[in-house]
Amino acid sequence: MRTKEIVSVVTPTYNRAYILNKCYESLKIQTSKSFVWMIVDDGSTDNTEELVNKWLSEGILDIHYFKKKNGGKASALNLALDKVESEYFVCLDSDDTFAFNAIELALKELQQIKQNKKYCGILALRTAPNGEVLGGKQIPDGVKETTLSELSNKFKMRSELICFYKTGVINQHRFPEIPGENFISPAYIEHELGKVYKFLVSRNIFCYCEYLPDGLTKNKRNVIKKNPKGYTLVKRQSFELAEDFKAKSKHCVLYISGCILSKEKDWLKKSPHKIMTIVYFPLGWLVYKLRYR
Repeated sequence: MRTKEIVSVVTPTYNRAYILNKCYESLKIQTSKSFVWMIVDDGSTDNTEELVNKWLSEGILDIHYFKKKNGGKASALNLALDKVESEYFVCLDSDDTFAFNAIELALKELQQIKQNKKYCGILALRTAPNGEVLGGKQIPDGVKETTLSELSNKFKMRSELICFYKTGVINQHRFPEIPGENFISPAYIEHELGKVYKFLVSRNIFCYCEYLPDGLTKNKRNVIKKNPKGYTLVKRQSFELAEDFKAKSKHCVLYISGCILSKEKDWLKKSPHKIMTIVYFPLGWLVYKLRYR
């Protein structure tokens, strides 16, 4: 019987059978069992399905396994959002692990904001296995609530985040699925939520992350070149949401370079600040040439 305040831990995976057991081991030792593990297999051709079937037969965790045609992380998360029935939702990447008490700590903090409609969930920093903050910068003391845009622009943070969402809020959104592309940054939904909601900032350590050679972070530039429309869409959001002139200028230039890379014909029409976009077009072209040519 499921508990009322249950979390869906969603793991999109593609040919990660060699590392997925680390997720499994970290979930087996959770001090709270108020979660289901939803594995979305994005068309793996390795032994992922065989491995998951073994775990299902063990009966230690409540595992929901879905296999789909390969379409990328965004489409895998969209499928998960269509299936999820729990009160809260978190993405645990296939190369990440949870701290032993992550679910217990998260539920305690989520309970504090359960009835507060201002919040869409909680966020915290992800850390390396040695405990170092990924990105190297802590959220400033005294910051109790925030948005992704504020962290990026006001506090100049590039640190990696783990977010636990209220399912009823995140379920109002889906990632765009762009023909010919299979990736868009998770920042897309975080930006959309930031237009209306805040995240409660947690100082707990929930998640440990290890960058692998076949991971998205290690291959960032190639990922952008293969998925230029998704990249441009997120940069347009960043441009729109930036509040100070310096941040707007930066995101304007990146938006322009993305438009050139993606061959966006309506780059000016879709720009949230048209005059600035015209003025900064030469800089955007220069960034495009330096990064992507």
